[in-house]
Amino acid sequence: MKKMIYELRYIFSREQKIKLLLLLVVIGIGTMLELLGVTAIMPFIEVVMNPESIQRKWYLNILYSMFDFQSDVSFMLFLAAALIAIYIVKNLYLCIMYNLQYQFTFSNQRKLAYRMLDCYMRQPYSFHLSHNSADLIRNVSNDTNMMFVGILALLQLITETLVCITLIIFLFIQDKTITIGVTVIIGLFLLFFAKGFKRYFSRIGNEDREYNAGITKWLLQSFGGIKETKILDREDFFLNNFDYNYKNYASCERKYRFLQVAPRPIMEAVCVSSLLVVVAFKLLRGTHSVYFISTLSVFAIAAFRLLPSINRVTNYMSVIMFNKPAIDAVYKDLKRIEELENSKVMKNTAEEPLTLKKAIKVEKLSFKYPNAENYVLHNINFEILKNKSTAFIGPSGAGKTTLADIILGALEPTEGSVLVDDVNIQEHMSAWHKNLGYIPQSIYLMDDTIKNNIAFGINREEIDESKIWKALEQAQLKGFIKSLDKGLDTEIGEGGVRLSGGQRQRIGIARALYNDPEVLVLDEATSALDNETESAVMEAIDRLSGTKTLIIIAHRLTTIRNCDIIYEVKNEGIRKVVLKDE
Repeated sequence: MKKMIYELRYIFSREQKIKLLLLLVVIGIGTMLELLGVTAIMPFIEVVMNPESIQRKWYLNILYSMFDFQSDVSFMLFLAAALIAIYIVKNLYLCIMYNLQYQFTFSNQRKLAYRMLDCYMRQPYSFHLSHNSADLIRNVSNDTNMMFVGILALLQLITETLVCITLIIFLFIQDKTITIGVTVIIGLFLLFFAKGFKRYFSRIGNEDREYNAGITKWLLQSFGGIKETKILDREDFFLNNFDYNYKNYASCERKYRFLQVAPRPIMEAVCVSSLLVVVAFKLLRGTHSVYFISTLSVFAIAAFRLLPSINRVTNYMSVIMFNKPAIDAVYKDLKRIEELENSKVMKNTAEEPLTLKKAIKVEKLSFKYPNAENYVLHNINFEILKNKSTAFIGPSGAGKTTLADIILGALEPTEGSVLVDDVNIQEHMSAWHKNLGYIPQSIYLMDDTIKNNIAFGINREEIDESKIWKALEQAQLKGFIKSLDKGLDTEIGEGGVRLSGGQRQRIGIARALYNDPEVLVLDEATSALDNETESAVMEAIDRLSGTKTLIIIAHRLTTIRNCDIIYEVKNEGIRKVVLKDE
């Protein structure tokens, strides 16, 4: 419990901690009202059973005299009305209290999920190379949900524990022996439950998280390659893997849910049995049976509220133990992300675009992936002149795409630097990105309109349609868009399934040109197209030659036949192989 509280102190902001303390005060008031609801009914029962108690009980006598009642019946009616008012106020307050609990829980769950996604989205590209997207999705959606289920259970555990304590104090005043005997037996049962099942709950909680990530992973993979799956008749492979993870996830959930409810009947049996055992013990010691009439009435009324509270305590304990692995995971993830953020230079998004005046210079650049022994690129030097088209060729795995990613700023060099007119791009990354256009081999297209896919990530009200039409004209796609009934508002389907390969690639070109960048990077942008479509797409790109700095990664020589400079990337190095003017 101490470790969990420490982790929550780190995860929550100062404002959230203050709200949590205020909520605990609200819960404390609710506890007192719960006690009032139980104790207030006793005077009414006493007066109804024996009107003479009005004179014997000092507080009843004061009320009777203060309001000058003329008969016992009118006083009884007053007590009944007061009791009704107490229960109405108490339950209205409890409704407000529970609403505040849920408001705190779910509003902060949203904030934490946003915070985690924000952290993941702002991590360098290398972070995503080493993390599975299904795990990240699980962390953002499932772990934050499990964490706040645990926090809500903790708040409710505090509520019910305070209710139990106050009721036990009330019963202790009525009869010390019975209260101590019943409390000790119940306490031993709760201790056994907490200690005996702590590790088991933690284990199935961890397994639940892992299998939940597996479900997400196989869902993504099942639909992500649906075309290949259908053609190769591989549906059973994906279904079996999905079912394996879901079966184990369901097994964890079944065990967890069963252990949530199993203590309830046991606890009821323990409570009733312990009460009767203590009563029998007192009878054997000579206590008169008449004594138990009023005492057991009090215990019966208290048990009406106490038993459900004790059952809830065991339930909330199981919820906390099961969801604690998610709290641990969120804490570790935020700690790890904080370390990453502290170790890197933060972007200045307000910077003006980094203008290219002469050349992009790569100096003494080396790169190897984290945990790798060998360099992909080692001590390379070259330059890319402004408004020239520069191509990079070489065998697969030679490091062409890695080099492009370094120039783009997606990867950070292990050694050396990339300079734009003597300015290191790593120190002005946001400014550099504002002057870059990127066309990958596989264009990511949202299930949205053509307009939103070209503007990509810009709010609808901020999109400049004139810039979209200019980009479409440069990509030689304007005529096609004009021919569509809905034009820019045409929905293209998931992954652009309603477009041809060439059209998807031209959408990618238009996206890259939307902000009119000076530098355009094409990473195998046409390698997946047939020769005719590739020629058409390259014609659109060649028209930009001389007005923009083109960096082209390619396999086919036909793709780079019009480039001004060609470099070959091979054996960790680079060399100029063709100069067009020569």
